[in-house]
Amino acid sequence: MAMGSCYTCIRYLMFAFNFLFWLLGCAILGVGIWVRVDENFGKYVNNSDHFDFLYTGAYLFIVAGILIMVVGFLGCCGAIRENQCMLGLFFALLFIIFVILLGSGIWAVVAKEQVKDIVNKALQDGVDHYFDQNSSSKEFMDIVQTDFQCCGATKGAEDYGIKFTMVPTCEGLIKPCNNELFNFVKENLVIIAGVSIGIAVILILGMIFSMILCCALRDSQVD
Repeated sequence: MAMGSCYTCIRYLMFAFNFLFWLLGCAILGVGIWVRVDENFGKYVNNSDHFDFLYTGAYLFIVAGILIMVVGFLGCCGAIRENQCMLGLFFALLFIIFVILLGSGIWAVVAKEQVKDIVNKALQDGVDHYFDQNSSSKEFMDIVQTDFQCCGATKGAEDYGIKFTMVPTCEGLIKPCNNELFNFVKENLVIIAGVSIGIAVILILGMIFSMILCCALRDSQVD
């Protein structure tokens, strides 16, 4: 009787978790879509190849969000049908998603220097090719310099040399753009890292519930 009550409780917890899991999948999907369609990201990524990793991360989040929603449905089915194979598959998929999200979150936290190098290189390339014909570098630098009220890459107006007067978006501006753009990217990476690591921690509960339910099913079959 006690085992039956405990088993029923575990099943209800599985249902509750999978509903929460489905909502988390929606949240991850929403973050991925936000990064992909947000104009603040798009105007930098579309004009510089150095920021492609932001869209790569967005696509990863979109896929992970859809997968989590599907896995949540699988977990519910496994609990309803009391199917150990489905629960085992649910656990395995949860573990894979857990590793992906945790890895992404940790990367977003520790890759500050790498991101800073990417920002510096993107800005330097923008300055170097600013006066090229049919180049997106001019549009990229004009957007950055207008948005952050800065000029050039790492040395300010000096980066443009004697052609400084031919850069209207730098008029009256002295500070370089590297720190301004880096802080913008870093702040958004912190959001992504927080979502990734937070959800990865919650997934541990799902793996625990699925293991307990599998063990309870196995014990009930033995009895």
